[in-house]
Order: sequence, then structure tokens, then C-alpha cells
Amino acid sequence: MSCIDLKVRVHPEGGVRPGRAQPGLRRSVLLLCLLCSLCLALILVGCTRAHDLGSRTGSPADHLPEWITPLLDSGLRPDWSADGSHLVYLDALVGDVFELNLETGESRILTGHFDHSGFTRARYLASGDLLVCGPGPESGAEEKGRWRTQMYFLPRDGHGPAQPLREPCFEGPAVSRQNMQIAWTRTDYPDEILLGRSEIWTGRLEVEGGEARLVDRKKRVDRSDFMYLAFLETQDFRPPDDGELIFTAYAYKGGEVMGVDLVSGELTNYSQDWAYDEAEGVFPDGQSVAVERELDTYTAVPVGDIDIWRLSLHEPHVYRRLTFFTEYAGYGANNPVISPDGKKMVFGLRIKGGEHGNAEGLFLYDFTKAQP
Repeated sequence: MSCIDLKVRVHPEGGVRPGRAQPGLRRSVLLLCLLCSLCLALILVGCTRAHDLGSRTGSPADHLPEWITPLLDSGLRPDWSADGSHLVYLDALVGDVFELNLETGESRILTGHFDHSGFTRARYLASGDLLVCGPGPESGAEEKGRWRTQMYFLPRDGHGPAQPLREPCFEGPAVSRQNMQIAWTRTDYPDEILLGRSEIWTGRLEVEGGEARLVDRKKRVDRSDFMYLAFLETQDFRPPDDGELIFTAYAYKGGEVMGVDLVSGELTNYSQDWAYDEAEGVFPDGQSVAVERELDTYTAVPVGDIDIWRLSLHEPHVYRRLTFFTEYAGYGANNPVISPDGKKMVFGLRIKGGEHGNAEGLFLYDFTKAQP
């Protein structure tokens, strides 16, 4: 059975935010959407991938182009400092936070001076302090802290433990480059899927006397904006003014890179394609975003053949492929973050079949040396 072209164009001109369903209609709308999804799944059972993958043997780490160089043998989930001189990263999916000095190549642990249950994310704030995510005290050991995490403020002076902000942290939070504004996702995943909550919120961190608190909380997007089909994850504020928040709508046409205007509330679909797209680091000029992309994905969960692409935020559905790691059987690339000057990118070597977000080392991509 050949695959049917199902590229449904939602918001072809950038789109006006879909109307929210009235409370009395939500259950009916949800049931209709689920029925449509079931029919779609039956149609797509016989679909085949449109291109061959894994045609090469060995590891892509042994066959790098001149513009990609190894950075760390181990490490994952990197983030750049504001001046581009340092990186923070994790040593495990739920682990300690380290900081790498890019000039000296030396790393130091940032979370070794207090007791904790591990961390899943670390982001530099505009102040130089860190926003980190990690398991809360109520997280069960069987969950390994992966999905039930909270946000914490970690002072840059290295004194004292991480301070809880009393907000959940599903996957990664977003941080502003201009001020102490942040964004995060409240979700019921994985406990509830069909009727579970998935909401994107923004707020602002205030730090007084070394104590941090989160103020000005505001809900920006939820599942009703996607007919209850999508689960959401915030990713990055769009420079230069950080007036738009870039996020991912999972299980929505495979996965779409979206933006919400923080003034008007208007939603824009930048992917407009049936593939798995997950927004990652936005380039500092605000004109494009690095995405994890898997072509020809017609299911809610990607197969795992993920490489890094550059998606335009100026003109929807304009892509440029950056890595070709999936040409090697069992490998891919993930978690790209862009340097403050836009000249470099750090990303991970992904192992297909491993846990989501896994990486066997970090690599440095030099855009000044890359082929046009």
C-alpha cells in the first residue's frame, strides 16, 4: 500500500488562533477528534517511509565533516552562557549539572555541594544564575524522576541548595535573554493522555536577598487550541525582543513547531508539514530555529530516525538539513543549542532505541566552515 499524501495545511497564512471550545461542547469535540484519529491511523497502517535510512555502517562520530568536531565524550542537554564562553550540561538524563569552560576545556560540577535526586534540565538565566529542573519530593522512585519534575533556582555563586519555585517542569523550560521571564509546561502526561492537561505558562523570577520567587504567572496556550489533539512543550523565546514563544505541539500532524505571540495571543504554525518536528534552539537573529526532525512520521511517537534541521521562522515550511547522522544505522542527532553569536551549535549524538533525549557525547558545529 502506498502512502497517501495527508499534508493538511492548518493556518496557511500564519494563522489566527483557533477558537476555544465551549465547555458544553468539549467532550463531543474530543470524541469526534478521537474517532477521526482512529480512522487516520487505520489509513496509515500500510504507509512506508519515503527514503532509506541507516545505509552506512559504523558511527557518524568516526566520519565527521570538517565543520563538526567532538566536544565531550559524555554529556547531554547543553545550554550556552550569555557570552558564549561556557556550557552547562548534564551527565545523565537524571543527573548532576556541570559547567564546561570552552577555552580551557575544563568542567566543574555545579550541583555537588547539596543533596538532591538529580536534574533533568539546566538553563542559564539572564542574570547568570541557573534555572534547573529535577524530581520533586513526591516523585516515586519507579518513575526515576523523569516526568514528575519541578523547577528550581540555582544561584550562580554556588552557595546553598537549589530553591524550589513550586511549579512543574515537563521536559524543558524556556528562558528569556533579555530579562528574568521564563516559560514552562503544566501537564498530566504520562498519567493521563486522552483527557490530560497540557498548558504553557509564563512568569517572571524575582530575586531579593538571595531568595527567588515566581510572579506574574499567565497561561498562554492549552490543548483546546489544538482540538485537544496535541501535547505541548515550551522551548525558547524568539529574539531579538522575546515577544514570541516558540514551542512544540506533539502528536499534532506528527509534531509541529509553533509560536504564540505574547501580546496578541495569535498562534503560528511554522512547520506546516506531516513529519516529526521538535523545536530546539532559536538562532539569535530570530529568523530560524534548529529542530529535531524525522521525515514521513505519521504517528504520535517518532521511530527514532532524527537529525537536526534549520527551520525558517520568517517563511513557514522552509527547511535546511544540518546533520546526516541517521545515514548510519542506529544513530541520530539531538538537542541542538545555538551560540549567542549564531556561529556555532552544540548537539548530541543520539542512539536510536535508547531513552528519549539520550546522547553519547556532545559535538560542536561551526557554521562559518559548513557548506552553504
